[in-house]
Amino acid sequence: MWLKSTNLREKAIRLVLFSICALVIGCSPATQTDTPKPDEAELNNTTPHKHEYMSGGAATVFASTRDAFSHRPPSVANNFKLDGAFTSGDHLFRTPLQGVGPILNNNTCQGCHLNDGRGIVPVNNEQPFTSMLVKIGDESGAPDPVYGDQIQTFSVASFAESGFTPGMPKYHGSLADELVGEAYTLVFYETIAGQYPDGEPWELRKPVYKFKEMSFGDFVQGVQFSVRVAPQIFGSGLLDAIPQQDIIALADPDDTNGDGISGKVSWVVDAIDGERKIGKFAYKAQNPSVLQQVAAAFRGDSGLTSRVFPEEPCTPKQASCLEIAQQENHVPPTPDLSDTVLAFVEFYNRTLAVPANRGFDRETQRWDSSVVAGRTHFQEIGCANCHTPMHTTGLAKGSVLGFPGPLGLSAAAEPIEVLSGQTIYPYTDLLLHDMGGSCAVSRELESGGRCEAGADCYYVQRCNGLADGLKQGDAGGTEWKTPPLWGIGLVQTVNPAATFLHDGRARSIEEAILWHGGEATGSLSAFKSLSKTERQQVLAFLNNL
Repeated sequence: MWLKSTNLREKAIRLVLFSICALVIGCSPATQTDTPKPDEAELNNTTPHKHEYMSGGAATVFASTRDAFSHRPPSVANNFKLDGAFTSGDHLFRTPLQGVGPILNNNTCQGCHLNDGRGIVPVNNEQPFTSMLVKIGDESGAPDPVYGDQIQTFSVASFAESGFTPGMPKYHGSLADELVGEAYTLVFYETIAGQYPDGEPWELRKPVYKFKEMSFGDFVQGVQFSVRVAPQIFGSGLLDAIPQQDIIALADPDDTNGDGISGKVSWVVDAIDGERKIGKFAYKAQNPSVLQQVAAAFRGDSGLTSRVFPEEPCTPKQASCLEIAQQENHVPPTPDLSDTVLAFVEFYNRTLAVPANRGFDRETQRWDSSVVAGRTHFQEIGCANCHTPMHTTGLAKGSVLGFPGPLGLSAAAEPIEVLSGQTIYPYTDLLLHDMGGSCAVSRELESGGRCEAGADCYYVQRCNGLADGLKQGDAGGTEWKTPPLWGIGLVQTVNPAATFLHDGRARSIEEAILWHGGEATGSLSAFKSLSKTERQQVLAFLNNL
């Protein structure tokens, strides 16, 4: 696990000062100054906005080191109350919590979101997935009746002592009294080679996934798998604050304008109030708020229940898992996580600041010419039809749980000023798009021969294009939410081992572009047809976001 290089003593001092401030004199929000006002002007292809380098509006920080994704906005840092909540949430985010499991993928949030950035693909198949996960379901998208909707690689025994071995998956290992992880995932790569029209070669790696050591028996008939790397999390509070009507206005599910882009809204049910809302978070936009995303990750990835998701990750058919769950220190229906802990982590996630666009020199007040040229190409070849550059946030309401402090939760949380009414440049429409491709799952021996069952009989998934074959809510097996691009050029600065796309197959931003298909086929063809210099300018633009 990577720890942030931010001085821990400084964090402790901040927390002590916060407690004194809250208990003795009270704290009021600091006044924001020098905040760019919302710019309603239309973007044009050739000239960036005056404040376009401020990617997150007032929640922007000028950071480009390994800690670039881990900063709080200036107005949070300068306010004891807000800074204390951020510091407490940060501590909880990177510290192992009590009550994890019985089955899980990692025992800390930071263990998946390395340095608040992306997870990693294991360098070899001797290493289990620790910052990746596997979603599963049948052909209709329904959860596996035994394994649920996600494979948990470990049991709690893996984190009780050093080394993962005690809780690692074993074939049929959880059918008796012992509980081990549910299954083990392996990834192999096939090479796809090609070249641009100008003759420059490129090479991609196509993943093939194999699943073995199913500890509760076989998966459901017609099972589909979706392998996903933990994404970077900064800026989520700003995305949360984009008004629903603005996202709906971008949707064109029937492609009425004939541009080949048919983005659609992902409608989901809010687990807290039961209302139908737009999904904005996770790779298939299955969660409508940062709070629900955080609570879902706690349950699915760490086995931690909360008021939002009070059920253990065990399914009714996992007797050994349910037995271990009954031995946990809390007494049901009391969840593993208190509302206060959940609210601290929610606030931390919402207020992580966005790194500034590095293509602008604040001293000379000039944009880098290559970045501006790449920005022009990006829009002219149609990338901005899905990666919508600019949004203006609405009112960022406080948490429905209340505001967390040293004495617990307040009755109500005030709106988060630094996230409200901001002009931001995330480069996403938050819509679902069909990226093309198809998938097939087979049963095979290690040698490649066909099989039906047994310890040596793997499940093997092969996909063409970016498809994963798994339906999830409104998203089909070829559909993905448009990911935001802000900060993409810092991904491998924050985590040098990080890669790109939902499953980490792309080793560079260029490879990620070359994997685009489906609705993005036209833009991909246009990108390939650019001259080498023009392609490099597009990459320079993206690397400076």
